[in-house]
Amino acid sequence: MSTNGKLSSSAPSGRWRAMPRKHRWMLLLAFEVLVAGFTQAMIQPVRQPGITIEMSVTPHHVVT
Repeated sequence: MSTNGKLSSSAPSGRWRAMPRKHRWMLLLAFEVLVAGFTQAMIQPVRQPGITIEMSVTPHHVVT
């Protein structure tokens, strides 16, 4: 508040500035990454860490 009791704002009054095109594209890309990640998480849940080892069908072969 100023000394006379009225509210003061640091931003100049007037027309609202439009968001630059570059920022709109970045916002859209971030939203798409969020949606794609959420969709992928729902379709393919987190897998357990580990390595799958298949046994050899050839006799006397050793998996190392």
